[in-house]
Parts: sequence; C-alpha cells; structure tokens
Amino acid sequence: MTETEQIIENSGERLKNLIAKFVLKYNYWGYLFSRIRRRPATGFGSIMGVGAEPDGTVTLYYEPNLVCKTDDKYILKILEHEGMHLLNQHISRFIRMLSNDVGVHTTEAKRDCWNIAADCAVNVQANIREPLVIDGKPWPPCLPKKYDLEEDKATENYYYDLLKKVQYVNFTFGGNKAFDDHKSWDKNISGVADLSSLSRKLEQQMRKLIKDSIKHFSKDRGNLPSHIAELIEQALGPPKAPYYQIIRKLVRGSRLSKFLRSPTRINRKRTYTFHLAETSLPQISPFPGKKRDMTFDIVVLIDTSGSMGVEDIAEGLSGVKNIIENDRHCYTTVLEVDAGVEKEYQVKKIRDIQFQVKGRGGTVLRPGLERARELQCDICLAFSDGHVDNINEVPRKYLPKKLVWIITKSGSVEHVNRSGFVIKL
Repeated sequence: MTETEQIIENSGERLKNLIAKFVLKYNYWGYLFSRIRRRPATGFGSIMGVGAEPDGTVTLYYEPNLVCKTDDKYILKILEHEGMHLLNQHISRFIRMLSNDVGVHTTEAKRDCWNIAADCAVNVQANIREPLVIDGKPWPPCLPKKYDLEEDKATENYYYDLLKKVQYVNFTFGGNKAFDDHKSWDKNISGVADLSSLSRKLEQQMRKLIKDSIKHFSKDRGNLPSHIAELIEQALGPPKAPYYQIIRKLVRGSRLSKFLRSPTRINRKRTYTFHLAETSLPQISPFPGKKRDMTFDIVVLIDTSGSMGVEDIAEGLSGVKNIIENDRHCYTTVLEVDAGVEKEYQVKKIRDIQFQVKGRGGTVLRPGLERARELQCDICLAFSDGHVDNINEVPRKYLPKKLVWIITKSGSVEHVNRSGFVIKL
C-alpha cells in the first residue's frame, strides 16, 4: 500500500469513528452525517464539502491530508458548517438558481457570489466567528461584515447584493480563503440536462434524510439547539401551495383556445392550393397557419396593508417565485395594493422580485382588481388576509376574468368568497 493510499484509508477510518463518536455523544450532526455517503477527494482545495450527485443524492467529500492533521473539535465545527448548508437546502437552491437565473453575469461570478452568500448565512446561524485551525493554520470564516453586508439576512439577499457589487462597483472576491469553497456543489452535474428536476430530487432526498435523522435523535435525546431546530422545522414544514399548478388547472381551457399566427404552419383551410396545376401560381398562400399560444398573463396582487404580516407578504412573493420557476414564458405582473395601487412592476427573473414593499395603510383592494382587469390578465392571484372592502358586491365586469384568493391562516373569506376561487393557507 502506497503512502497516499494509507493516508486515504486512515482519514476515512478517522472520519467514520468521529461521526460514530458524535452519535454516541448525542450530537445531531453525527446522526445526520452517519446517513450520508463519504468520499475522499485528494487535491480538493478545502477540508470538506457536501456535493450533489446526478441521481439527486448528496455526498460528503473530504481532503484526506487535512482531515488527518486537524483536531476533533475543529472537524466537529466543519461538520456543523456543512450540515447547516444541508438544512438550508443551499445546494438545491444553488442548482435551481443556475437553471433559472439567466443574466449578464457569468456562471463563475454567480457561483462565487452564491458561495459567499451561503457561507455568510450559515456561519452567522452557527455562530462560527473565529478562525478554525486546519493543518496548523488558521482558516477564517466568511462573515457578512467582510463584504459590508448586514447580518441575519436570507442567502438570496446576500447573493443579489453581492451581484450588484460585482456589476456596478467592479467588486472582486479574490483572496477569500475559506474552509469550504463549494467546488463540489456542481462538480458532478455538468452533464445533467434538467437542473430543475435535479433540484427537486435533492430537496426530496434532504427532507428524507433530515426526517430520518431527527426521528432517531429525538428518540434518544429529545432536545436540539434552537438554531438547528428552527432550520429543521423549515426543512420539514408542510409544502406551500403549488401556485403554478393551480393556475395551470384553472386556465387550461383558455390556454388551449388561444392561437398565434405561425409562418411555419400550414393553414388547413387553404391546403387546396397544393393541388393546383404545377404551371399555375397559387393565388392565395397556404401560409401562415396557426399554433396554440401556451403563454398567459398573470397578475399577482399582494395586500400590503397594515393587517398583513411580513411572513404573509413573503408568501405572496414566494408565489411569484413559484410561477417563474415553473414557466419562463408566463408574463407576470406584481401589484402592491393597500388603499390603492402603490406599486406595479413586471417579473421575468427571480432577481426582479422587489422585497421592499410599499403600503402598510388601509385595505381597499378594488382599485388593484380593476387594474388587473385593465391589464387583461388570464388569471389574478390575490394574496390577502380577507379583511378588505366587500369584493362580493363589486360587479363582475370590474374584476379579472379568473380570480384566485390566497387567504392567510387566520384570515377571513367573508368578503371575497363569491368573487373567485378561494384557497385558505
């Protein structure tokens, strides 16, 4: 056995024993990583990193030389760091972002910004603020203040702020040495054709792993650190309403009845021109024909009155995200309404979603619904708590063709239940 092979074998055995030790000490990360495949990666560049496989599973890669030369307490911290990435679903979110976010930035710039954003989020959540000693050298954690970012923000917030710095300030991220550079996140998926499908598989796999690990951990221990418990609750929480599927179901008939002129399709009513004599020129061209127009216009109306909480408004924005993730050909317009239409904008990419909403006053949604009617949308999704002016009394001619109400858990349907389709969260 060569020296390299010996190091790989020793590091693998040591990592296996450490994870088993963490299990015996009732450490949650031991339970989680005991269910995840581990593979050595010589020349990896950092000590560890979780990565996606083409079949939708997750692997923990590790650098044998660095694992052998690092103390147990630091390996535990690194496992916690990697585990926080898994609980935050950072890999699946990154892959979905690569699939959907078509912009001016290169894939490398997006990858760098997302890697830094993800590290900023998990290091704050896990309170990793001091350098970790790996192979006798300090490796500093990536923290928001290094990039002039605020703490306790979502990863996407960090990501888009960093992209702005790259685009407008000629900002570079060189010289950022971290104990996980995330090279493994998309290392093995370059040949995957459908990244959106892979992202969904990863999410399902992680939900299964988290559910299995927490079941066994709770059985033996009972309590978890609060920051881990909150992430697990989010990861295992009930899925949000599938807004795109709802839309597709309700407007299926209208989509099938819409047609576009197509210069490459034959007009069936004029096929007789092909039977004219060869020496004769057809008086009427059989082109263009028609093809089905499968796109449709969507208006997302968000009630931004004072009675709507921040989480309720965020659910409306997640509805926008769900739509554009499933169909890039939808034309989506967002209306922010309290006592009138406070803001109107179109969303083509995820980064077009505006998280700073206007309003927070009274609640009169009729102007917003009339504006949706003026836009001639195929369907309007209205996110509200239902404590609004009586929409049931508004004449149908002033409302959108199809109207779907998404009412908050504690909301009321009394004033909206006869004006459209109602979903209670």
